[in-house]
Order: sequence, then structure tokens, then C-alpha cells
Amino acid sequence: MTLGLSPISAIDTVIQTPSAPHCEGPTATVATLAQDLIASMRAQQTLINNQLAPVDVKLQAVLDKVFPASMLPADCALPIKIPTPFDTFQVDRANLAFELCTPLNSNYYSADGNQNFRIPQGVLSNPKSDKRSTVGTFHVCEGGAKISCDKFAVPAKTMAYMLAQALNPPKHMLELPFTATQPENNKAYCWTSVYMTPPAVPGLSTARNQPHMQKLIEVRYFAPGAFVANLGFVEQIFCNRGNPLMSDLMTVDPDKFCGVSCMIVLAPHLTTIKKKECGLPHYDQATPKQRKDGMCWKNENELYNDGKAFKLTYRSPVDGVVITVLADSYFGYSKKEIKTMISFTANIVGFSQEEHAGGCYTSPVYSWGRTFRSADKRTGLYKDSMPSVSSTMNLAEMAVQQTVLQPIAKQTITHTFESMRTLLGNKAVYMPDKGYLVDRTYSNVLYMPESMNIELSDRNVVYKHPETGAELTMKVKSDFMYILPNGYQVQLIRHPISNQWMLLGTEQDVTFLFKPASVSGAGKSELSKSVMDAVTSGPFIVKDFELTMKQTEEIMNYDFSKRFKAGKEFNYQAAGRATRHILCAERSLGSVIQLLTPDNEEFNEEYNTWLRSMHPDTMSFVYLIKSRYRTSWGDYNSWKQQFRIDKVNGHNGYALKCQGIEVTCNYLRVGQEKSDEGWLWRNFRLRQDFYPAVRFQNNDDIGVSLVTNGKNLQKLAPRQKFSENRSYKLTSNCEFRYFQRPDDACYPGIDKKCEQDLGRLEGKTFISNFEPLNKEFCQQLADDVMTLEKFTEPMQNVIKKVANGELNEFDAVVISSEFRITDPVKKTRTANVRYLQTRDELLYTETQQQKYLIEMRKRLQLEIPFSEPVVLPVSVYVPGRRLNTVDPKNAGIKPLSVYGPIHYQPIPYLMLDWLASLSGKSPSTTGSGSLEGALTKGPFNNMLMSIDLNYACLALILGNEPVLSTAAGSIGHKLKVEHDITLIIPEIFTRMTASELKIENLIKSGCLEQVQDLVVDGKTVPASILGYRITSKFVKKYFARIFDSVDSLFTEEHLRPEVQSMANYVNGVNFIYENIKSCVEEYYTDGSYEELLPPLKVLFDIVKNGSSNGLTLTSPEFMKMFEREEVIKSNWYQQRLIQAQRNEIALLEKETATLKARKVPVDGLVERLAYVRSAEYVKDIEGSLAVHVFAEDE
Repeated sequence: MTLGLSPISAIDTVIQTPSAPHCEGPTATVATLAQDLIASMRAQQTLINNQLAPVDVKLQAVLDKVFPASMLPADCALPIKIPTPFDTFQVDRANLAFELCTPLNSNYYSADGNQNFRIPQGVLSNPKSDKRSTVGTFHVCEGGAKISCDKFAVPAKTMAYMLAQALNPPKHMLELPFTATQPENNKAYCWTSVYMTPPAVPGLSTARNQPHMQKLIEVRYFAPGAFVANLGFVEQIFCNRGNPLMSDLMTVDPDKFCGVSCMIVLAPHLTTIKKKECGLPHYDQATPKQRKDGMCWKNENELYNDGKAFKLTYRSPVDGVVITVLADSYFGYSKKEIKTMISFTANIVGFSQEEHAGGCYTSPVYSWGRTFRSADKRTGLYKDSMPSVSSTMNLAEMAVQQTVLQPIAKQTITHTFESMRTLLGNKAVYMPDKGYLVDRTYSNVLYMPESMNIELSDRNVVYKHPETGAELTMKVKSDFMYILPNGYQVQLIRHPISNQWMLLGTEQDVTFLFKPASVSGAGKSELSKSVMDAVTSGPFIVKDFELTMKQTEEIMNYDFSKRFKAGKEFNYQAAGRATRHILCAERSLGSVIQLLTPDNEEFNEEYNTWLRSMHPDTMSFVYLIKSRYRTSWGDYNSWKQQFRIDKVNGHNGYALKCQGIEVTCNYLRVGQEKSDEGWLWRNFRLRQDFYPAVRFQNNDDIGVSLVTNGKNLQKLAPRQKFSENRSYKLTSNCEFRYFQRPDDACYPGIDKKCEQDLGRLEGKTFISNFEPLNKEFCQQLADDVMTLEKFTEPMQNVIKKVANGELNEFDAVVISSEFRITDPVKKTRTANVRYLQTRDELLYTETQQQKYLIEMRKRLQLEIPFSEPVVLPVSVYVPGRRLNTVDPKNAGIKPLSVYGPIHYQPIPYLMLDWLASLSGKSPSTTGSGSLEGALTKGPFNNMLMSIDLNYACLALILGNEPVLSTAAGSIGHKLKVEHDITLIIPEIFTRMTASELKIENLIKSGCLEQVQDLVVDGKTVPASILGYRITSKFVKKYFARIFDSVDSLFTEEHLRPEVQSMANYVNGVNFIYENIKSCVEEYYTDGSYEELLPPLKVLFDIVKNGSSNGLTLTSPEFMKMFEREEVIKSNWYQQRLIQAQRNEIALLEKETATLKARKVPVDGLVERLAYVRSAEYVKDIEGSLAVHVFAEDE
């Protein structure tokens, strides 16, 4: 992703997402009004002639060719014709569908079990079905391309009949809700439609002489008038391009057209069609697959698909067309179908992956407490010029004492104020009298000189004027950001949980965490959520102050050189120093935590026993001292005078104070543990310098990714020094709004984001599966003060306004905790509440500023000029698993919870994992868990799943990003983590360096251990498919960067779930492997195997047969097939490059001819065509995914 300073609507590089103008309404100028008027006049002329838009002409031509009238039975005279402009209400601007889905003089409309309510927040639309099903739902028409064996294959004549019925619905379904309360002769009966162009291939820039330009697909969605709410839903996610007569993609923006056009027809009435009438054969004449799929009948009255919901698709890679009918009005089907169309496009156009993924940028944040010094080595602004360890130590300690006027001896500065001023140019205004720069975009962002101190005791910011050298002072403000010349950011905040004031430091490094191939409920959204909601706070309790002080002094004076096991001693003489004191500035807090955490591998038994003899309060007290210590206190014994406890009722109290101020500590929830009393929450104390990292969400569910070689990025952003020997992944978000499921909103006050969003009364939010509540309910809730106060302020305000009669124009309202009642008799509520959440960056100024500062900090750190973009490729993959444990009530549900908190799997093993994508139960779907298929996209992929698997495998081979998967749900049967690990992982990974995240280094250091096969009852249990899992060393080293005690955070039972129950572990591993093997065998039945990359074919052969030409999963020759160098030079990869060139040449030539016939200028296409035909183009796309070469084309 590229971050830019322009508003999102104008960004044309890889950050390109659906633009705000298409979603919120364009900004009008005289010029744009004139252009729109001319375009509108041309469109009106076309409309008068009742001519189809260009995209509809293309789609109709395919319908005529593939589904001629001769296919229909003699008794069906219905035309298979796309609705004409005369018959269609074109929803050509955002929010218009909202106005149409309820009557002009009523806030309620109902049709075929679907209910629409106009509410203060926007629209509540409760469909007949509250969730989608993945069982027996996905049907594909024969012809066009091979059909995956998990899909139902449908004869072409059956689809022809379904299209005829779908495009000629019953009259009552065409009723436009807006006119529903009018007299019959004034009612409108019509189709409604929307035109959308979501991205399918990200681009690097708009230059035509570079390999990767952004590509869009075009989607036409037709719904009978009664279901116009479905249009309102999809346009809110993928954006409304406008009237296709005026804004046809190929005509208006030919550079971006990828050649694929798609159509969806909503037709809920198709569930009443009988199998016989739509042309399915009798059971006796049916093929084995038709019998298996139920595509035949024994009884003439059998309903198609047993009368249940389904979607039926025709797709043609040759024509670049997808046509789908949806026989259910649940909104999730519409969203997922457009996702499928994007995936289809990525498959056949190439260079791109459509990914079921979440993602976020993270930057580490640390609490400085009450004092900040820019000279402190933690800012990275100064580096020591003397290499001696002892000298460095003294300088580091001395640096804290420096005033801003004193020169910092023997230290050199890395970035100067003048260089920052030059870099920022007109992006900031210099204040000569103040000696700092003010950001032009955000006036509360100040760029400060190199020397800056902040002390909360007097609330002063003290700094040196960069020109005069005078010492200046100003009061520190909580709404200001102070940025040093190297991009390090400081701000004053009040901790939202403990309410204590503190200074925060935000580092410049950005880690892009990407969560692809994560099953439903595995934490794609949670990845971007702050851990603050799981934090609790309280006073720092010391039960026995005298004992704690005594033990602390013992620790401070201990000779730590004696701690090592025999043979593992540290050679202090060779290092030229003695053991470092705990309060030494050279020793970090994390180092102290590791030092005082027992370690059976590194430390001797005597030392471990001594550590375990210490009271837990003592250890926490030592960490507190380390985090608070300043050399201004005095020598290493001066800490004793800084801490005390007060007397309470004549006795020593328990609440610790530092320099007279009560110390608070924060705790973070990490799952629930099973005990005799039930499930108990596990809370662990956070380090005193911990503060949640910056998280900026850039993916939630549907995204497309580009893989490109480092050479292309180096040309684009030379200051960022990308390696030419690897490829990088860049992502683009396809969604303007996210279809969120706020599971925890049923508990008032827990899901603060949901309550904030549903507390907005602007009438723009699409909501589904909540209960419509009346004024009386809100009055009762408002009177229940104890319940009311549990809600956050935004939701309280909604309740009070409705109760007080301030919103009497509405008959209903949504309260975040009140989920839809699906069974009035049993009072059962849905588990699938949903609403469309606008991306925060497009709604809230503070989030826009957060994104802006991510870029500015990075620009200053690397001194990137504004002529270059800031490119932030994926740093680490963090796919998630939804893991269920044993169910005593249902022996049929197998345990998947055989994984530890974090796993790494080599690419072949990961491909097997992603091939099956086993999932525990999720509230989004029916059923008790499922095989979600390749990359969790199986049900929503109308092409063979092997094609997606190829792209995913190739992306991992070409790049070298680490893949560390995380657990959601359960670990074994004793630890229930739900999404807690997903929430914590960004805090860990953002505090790790790129070197520390390298898999080879984690394995070498013992932080990852390989899972070994087991032999149980004489049978081999293939546990090695689980790959590698983190060890206690990983926990001790890296979790200690946020917790001050990690000894019991993840015990051996958690890191090795087989310790909890070997029987459950064996059952789970066997179940996983059996399903993987079953999936592999299916690939040999439907043509999927033939489409696999050569290394994957070998992998599948090994799983199916035990070996392939003597190779096994552990053969070095086999693993070598998954190395980048081997792939790049292979014939099959080179063939992908040539095919990609051929495909783009063919598309450009076709576009050029079409546009010439329309008398549209084609200069840009001609320029692009010349570049694509060149040898330079093939060189530039090397290292990319290129394009899949179908088996019949090889």
C-alpha cells in the first residue's frame, strides 16, 4: 500500500480504494457541472431510444449466445433480456436506495418476509433469513470453464430457464417501496439497478510505461423494486459509479478496464421452481454427479434445491463475463458474490490475488511516564560515536541528565532540524519566534528542534531555538503532537483506564500485519482493534512492604554472573565488561524481565530456585523501579527514598506511591482457564512502559494484492532501499464500508466502537438483524439507570433522545445490545447481527490524522522527499484459525484445538493447511464447522480452487515474508482464548525487528520448535503437519516486551496441547490430516490437479501416494522446488510471464478497436500497447504473479 497526502478520491496508486465521491456524492464545480450536463444530455438521447448501456450490451450479447430462446421449454415464452432503461430505476447516486426502500409517508415496508425500517441511524433491513448457508448453496452452470467438485453442476438449459424466470419476476416483487402506500394507479412497478466498479488488480502508478496499472471490473446489479435495499447495501460497500450510460468504465477510463463485466440478478422467488419444469433429468436418466448433487428428480413436485436458498452462476474466462442469479435476499450473498467476481477477475487477468483477509499497520508506542528527554537513546535521534561498551553506558546515563543547553558529548545527531525543515518544505510553516514548525494540514502537529525535554512536574516543554540557541519554554498540551527531526513522536495523554497523565513516545517503524486465508471467526477484524478494551487498571498493591524492600535490595545486589548453567557461561572478560547492574541504562526493562524469569535451559538450578523464592510483588516492584529510575535520583541505591506506602488505620497500607503519587498498574486479559469452579479469566500485569501500539486498519474482508519485484519499488521509492532479489506484496482494500458483526455488543458498554457507530444519528448507516425498538422500550431503559449507565455515552444519548420524544418522526430505533428476535415463541435471538461500518479514516479526523502521521514519521525517519510515495508492503502474514475443543454433548464435533498460540509452517505444509481451511463454528454461517476450502474461499470461488492456491503459493515463494498463524477459540480443552491472542499479537510483532521476525532466526534461537510425528498404538500420528510452534523461549523473550511476568502466561500445557490430553490431540491431528487427504484426492476428480503448479502437483502426489518419484515431504530436493531462484528460472514460470504479455496485448487491441468505433480518443491505449509489446515489459513483470496458464493452453 502507498500512503499519499492527497485525499483518497484522488489517489491512483496501490492505495486506491473506492473513492469518496462515488459513495458520498461528488463535489460540484462549474466545470464538472458543465461536463455532467453534456454527458447527461447524451445519456438522455440514449434513454429516449431505450438503448442499453455499453456494459449491458456486452452482457446481453453473451446471454443471447449462450442461452438462446431455443433452450427454453415450449411452454416458457419468457424472454431472457436485461431490463431496459424504461423498465429500470437506475440508482445512480449514494444513499438514494435508502430513500427508496421505505414509503414516502411511512417508516416501514415489508415484502416476502423482508422488513425495512427507517430509523434515526439510517435503515434497518431484516431479511427473511438472518444468515447465509454454505451447504448446497453454490451452483455453477456447465460450460465456460471446469467446475470444482464441491459445486453443484447445472445444465445450461436449466440456467436458461432460471434466467428467464429471474428476469420476469411476479409483479408484486417489482413494487417500489417508496410508492407502496400510494393508490394502485400511482404505484411504481419496476426494476432497480446499480453500477459498480471495484478494484481487481492494484497498481503502482498511473504511468503507462510501468508494468502494474490499476484495473477495475464492472458489476451490474439488478433487483426487483421491492428489494431495492439490497442495492443500498452493496453500493455502500463497493460504491456507486453512477449511471452506466454516462460513466461506462471502458469509455471514460479505458486504462483501468480489465475486460471483465459481471451481472447479478436478485430473484428470491426461484426457490419455488420445480426440478422438472426447469429441465433437470429424471433420476433414472441422471449422471452419478447429478444424483449426488440432487440435480434430478423422482417426484414431479420436487423443488429445485429442495426449496432452499442458492446462487447459480455462469462464467466464461474467454468472454470475460460472470452472470449470477441469487435466490435469497440475505445481504451476505450479494457481498460474497461480488467478492467472487473480483476473485474470478484476479484469476484470469493475473498479477493479483483476491484475498479473504484483514490487515493493519502498527507502530510501537511506549510510556515515558512523567519525563521525556530527546537525548535518551530510545528516541534514536542520537548515536554514540565511541564504540566502547563502558563509555557508551556512561554516556547513556549522562544523556538523561543533560539540559537542552548543554552539548551532548561524544554523541552525533542522526537528523537535524534544518534537514527536517528542508524536507517538509511547504508542508509546514516555520515560526521564527517559536523555533519550531507547524504542520499545514494539522495545526496541532509541531515539528521540534533536536533538543527537547518535557517534564510533567512543571508541565513544561523545554527546547533550544534552532537559530539563536536560546532556551525556550512552553506548556505541554494534551491535544498536540511533538515530532523530532527523525520522526519520533511524543504526546501527552491521560490513560483511558487508569486516568493517569503520561507522556507517550511513538516510533517511526511500521509493521504491516496481513491476515489472509483466515476462516470465519478467526479475527480478521479483531487484528485492527486496540487491546485497550481488554485492559483493567488498579493500584500497585504490595502486601508486605518490608519484605518487598528487603528482597528487592537482595536482587539489586546479586551477582548475576553466577546464573548460567555449566557450559553456557557468558565470557565477560572477552566482552570487556562486568555484569551490568539492573538499573544500568544499557540494560532495558525487557532484559531485566528475562534476567529475572526462570529458565531451565540457560540458568542453573540454584539460580532458578532463588528466583522462585521471591514474592511475586517483589518482581513487579523491581520492574517498576527499573521503568521509573532516573540518574537524577542519585546512585543505584537512591531508589529506596522514592517509594513508600501510607498508614491506614494505624497499619501499613498496600497501595504503593512513587514520589508521593500513587502508582497504578494495568492488566491485560489473556483468555479463560478451566478450573473446578468453572472458567476463570486470566489477567496479566503489563509493563510500566507499555501502551497499546498504533493500529490503522487497511483490510477487513475483501482485498486484492499485488506482488511485484523489488526493482519496480526501488524505481518508485529509491529512499526505501527495496531488495532487487525478492518480491513484495502490496494490498488494496475493495471495501468502502465493512460488514461488521459486533458479537460482544449484547453486553452494554463492551463494544465501544459499535456503540459509537450506532450512536450516530445522521441517517446513513445500514443495519441488519437488530430488533426494531419503540419509544416505550427506550423509556423503560432510560428509567433503568443502572443498565443505562453501562452503555457508552453515544448509545446513552440515543436512548435518552428517543425516550424524551426528540425523535418522534421515527417509529423505531436500534439499540446496540438488542439483537433481532428470530423465534418470538422461544425468544431466540440471532447470533449474526450486522451493520455497515464506514472506514474510520473517511469519517473521523483523528483517524485521518493517525494515517497522516504514520506517513510523516516514516518520511522523516528515512528522509523521503514528497516526490516519492511511502510504500508499505506486507511485513508478516498472520493467518488465523478458528479452533474448537471437544464437545461433551456432541461426539461428532472433532477437536481442532491441537495448535499452540502461534505456529509457523513451511510453504508445502501451509498449502495443505490452506487447502482444507478447516473451521470451527462461526455465527456467520449455519452448520457446526466446515471445510472452507482453499484459502477459506472455496464456497465463494466459481473457478477451480487450485488456481487460487497457485497464486497464494507463488506469492509466498517470491516474497520472503514470515507466516506466523495464530489461534482463536481454544488451545486444548483447558484454555479458551477466543480473540485474545489475535488482539495481542500486533503488540508483540510490532516490537520485534525484521531480523527477529525471520523464521530461520526464530528456529536457530530455539524460539520455534518443530512438531514431531507420534506413534500411538503402533500407528503414526502425522503431527508434523502442524509445522513449528513457539516455545517458552519465545514467550520469555518477546511477550516480556509487554508483560512484566511471563512465567505462567503460556505454560507447557498451552505451548504443547498434547500435554492436556494426548487422546484429544491424536484425534484432532488425525481428523485434520484425514480432511486434508480427502481434499487432495478431490483435486484428482474434477481437473483441479491438472491446473496446479508443478511443485504443488508433487506435493499432492506425496500426500495421496506417500511419495512422488522417491520424494517425500522431508526430501531436500522437494523443499528446493519452493525456493524463489528455482521458480524464477523454471519453464512453467516463464510461460506465465509470456501468457500475461499476450493477454494484455489482446485486451488493449480489443479496447482500441472498440473505442475507435465509438470515436473515443485512444492515444493512451496506443502508448500502453507499445510498452506491453516490448521485451522490457517481460523483464519488468519478472517476480510478479503473472497469470495462470490453463492446462489446455500449455
